[in-house]
Amino acid sequence: MIRTNNIILIFALTFSLLSCKDNREKRKEIVAEKIEQIAKNQTEWNSLTERILKDPFAISNQGKFTYPKDLEKTLAKELENKGIKSITVGISSDCKQVEYTTEWTDYPIGTLYLTWTTCDPEQTKKGYYKDNFNLNFIEVWGIGNDWLIWTDSDFI
Repeated sequence: MIRTNNIILIFALTFSLLSCKDNREKRKEIVAEKIEQIAKNQTEWNSLTERILKDPFAISNQGKFTYPKDLEKTLAKELENKGIKSITVGISSDCKQVEYTTEWTDYPIGTLYLTWTTCDPEQTKKGYYKDNFNLNFIEVWGIGNDWLIWTDSDFI
């Protein structure tokens, strides 16, 4: 019985690892499309981010998931229309950050996060790419002008 369970487990893990390559290619296609959409509407995203950074509720809940319904109505509606599940705000003396948790993708592509940040100028450079997939299922793409997209493809 234990031997059969081990064989099934090994088969499942092998299949999962082999299918990851196809998922990664699909993820890269989807992220490239999203980067193009963000770049085309960057003024709109910048304006939205500025409004979030002025929202009293978002500021008072720094570091916590904030849901659109908790914010001012027009801001909440705009976030919901853009497919944003939640935001996380961080403001310090050194930098500011707004991270958008999107509804734009699902597993096996993973959760896609759009981040505006002045905290890591290297990662926000246009064309930046970091592949930590084999370590923690995370990939990061720089969009430029303080923007980046990252995916978390962990199935847990």
